[in-house]
Parts: sequence; C-alpha cells; structure tokens
Amino acid sequence: MANIIEELQLLKQASQEQTAASQAVVQAVSGKMAAIDRNINDSITKVESTYDQKTSNLTIIATDGYRKAIEHNSGGRNTVIYDAQGNPNIMCVIPRFNIEDLGLADLNLGTGVHPAFITNGAPRSEILVGKYLASAAAGGSAVIGGPQPRTSINYDTAKRLCTQKGDNWHLMSIHEWAAIALWSLANGTVPRGNTYYGRSYEAKWETARRVDDGLPGDTNGTGRTGTGKGPVTWNHDHSEFGVCDLVGNVWEWIDQMKLDDGQILTTLDNNPAVAEANWHRHPAYFDLTSENQSGTGYIGSPVLSNSVTKRNGPADNNIYKYPYMHNSHFAAITKSAGYTPNELLRRLLIESATTATVGGGIWCLNYGERLPFRGASWYDGSFSGLGAIALNYGRSYSYSNIGFRPAFFV
Repeated sequence: MANIIEELQLLKQASQEQTAASQAVVQAVSGKMAAIDRNINDSITKVESTYDQKTSNLTIIATDGYRKAIEHNSGGRNTVIYDAQGNPNIMCVIPRFNIEDLGLADLNLGTGVHPAFITNGAPRSEILVGKYLASAAAGGSAVIGGPQPRTSINYDTAKRLCTQKGDNWHLMSIHEWAAIALWSLANGTVPRGNTYYGRSYEAKWETARRVDDGLPGDTNGTGRTGTGKGPVTWNHDHSEFGVCDLVGNVWEWIDQMKLDDGQILTTLDNNPAVAEANWHRHPAYFDLTSENQSGTGYIGSPVLSNSVTKRNGPADNNIYKYPYMHNSHFAAITKSAGYTPNELLRRLLIESATTATVGGGIWCLNYGERLPFRGASWYDGSFSGLGAIALNYGRSYSYSNIGFRPAFFV
C-alpha cells in the first residue's frame, strides 16, 4: 500500500513538472509571437506613414502645379485657393487703388484708398474675389467654372458656407462689389450678362447655354446659365481673366449692409468680423412720398432722407406682404431737403451724385430688416446692372434666382 501511495505522489509530481514546463513553453511562444506582432505593426505603421507622406507630397505638388498654371496663364490676375474642404477655388486678384485715380470726378467719391481695401483701419494690398459664383459642385460652395450656380439659399446659409471654407473666407461684401463696379466703370469695361433668358438684353448676340437647353430669349423655362459660360463682355474687365456673371444670371447675396426699418446700416470698411449689431447706422433712410400699406404692388420710388416719414408697411415687421418701392435706376432716386449727402454710401453705390454711373434698378421696403442682393437675374432685362440692388427681402428668403460669391483675404 505504501508503495502505491509513493508511486502516485511521484506521478503527481511529474505531472506538475510537465505542466510547469508546458506553461513555460507557452509563455515563451507567446512572448515571441507578441514580439513578432509588434515588429509587424511597427513595419505597417512605417509603411503607412511613408505612403501618407508621399501622397501628401504628391498632393502638394499637384495642387501647387495647378495654382501656378492658373497664375501663369492669367499673368497673375487669377489664382487658386484651396478651402478647408480641399476644394479648389479660382479667384480674381483685385489690386488696391486710390479713389481719385479712377478719374470719376462727377461721382464725388472723395480721395484715398477705396474702403474695400481697408479692414479695421488697416490697408490691404489686394483682395481676392471669386471668379465665379459659388456652385453646388464639390461640397456646395466651390468657385469653379462651368456648373450651375448654387441658388435657393438664404443669406445666413450663404454666409455660413463662405466662412466654413476656412480662415479669411467671407461672403462678398458691399465694399468689394462697389470697388469692382467702379473700377469697371473707370476702365470702360462695365459688363453685360445673362439678363434676358440666356442672352444679354442689350446685345442679343451674346448668349450662353441655358440650364434647360432652351433658346436664348425664350421666356419659357429657366434661363439660368452655368458659371462663366458667357462671352468675355460678361466679365468685369472684358477679359477671360475677369470676374464673371456680376450682372444677370442670378442675384448675389451681399454682406456688410442692410436696412432696418428703412435706415441704412453698413460696416465702415471691409471688415466681415464686425457683428451686425455693431454696424454703423447712417443718418440715411429710404422714405416714401405717399404712404400706402394696402396691396402688394408698386407704390413709387424711394427717396433718400434723414428720416422715415411714410412707410410701405408696419415697422419691425420682416414679412413681405405690402407694396414695394422701385426705381429703374438706383442713381435716379431723389433726396429730401433735409438729407445730407453721404460719401461712403456713394462709394458703395447706394447713393449717387449723378445718373452718369453704372446702371441697375433698386427695389426696397422701409419696414423690418432687409438684406441686400445685387446684380439682377436672367429675366430682369433693363433693370439689371452693377448698380442693381434689391432691399425688399429678409434674411430667410431664398429663391432659384439668388446665389452668392465667396471672397478671400490674403
């Protein structure tokens, strides 16, 4: 019996020793496998890092090459800025100029640098403005030629899409629009555009393909055209390197200006960082010669005044359901006896000292909050122009004939 017990103990000890040996082998193998896994992971990480770096370098080379090609072909008048979404945006370079150098003495614009090139009092050597209207291609706000402009978008969304493109991006301002318009006037290159269903209202032979493939001038269907599809006379400098479609095609939301119960508010220079609550309230209002708040039709021309004496709707009401004011030429509206002419508003093409300036009608309501769009659309005909301004809709309004244009600070 004792012998059996001793043998069992020996067998138990041998089993324990075998188990310990097996565990040691397992641990050794596990350690080696872990080391192999670490080596494999390190190798994969190094390969991925090298691939990413090479891909990044190739992307930089490709994008830089595209930008250099655009700049070379345009003589530096166009460039490419990539936004936060990685989309290319073809931009027109607008150099700074002095107002007096334009030679537009009759417009009584004063002297010094145009406010489009000043931000919070500091001058800029140039501004970059989208060569094309923003399109729905490549993320919803890319500035590229050919596609349809993005429309049916309200003011706040247009502004947000511009700022989401990254630092220094902003919705085109009232200052930038006016600077380009005045430069075009001074240089004899005031653009025409798609102002009558796929053709120019002024020059019927100037056409572009319509989105609905309709005939130029056919008033049926949608006469909107693709970005930059028109002739060079539809560009601000009458060259292939100019800003396209400022006149006609679709209206453009404009920043840094609005009406508040008829009073004109703007920034004092080109500064998109200024909150609307801090925009300057000019002693300038759009008044009426006779008050009428019934119906929805035409009520007469607006009058520039130092106050509002008659409204075409109830104050502080942002809806659009009352008569509207209109004049076929923004510069032809009269001024009240008590109105003090405003140099900044003349520089922004809101007021004018003479009708011998850029054309375009004005539409407005002097009640509630009204945000501007400029340039007119494909069916506005003789009312279209660089001076055309609509101030009769609120910030939430959107329609198929309103788009927007991004701009950029360098």
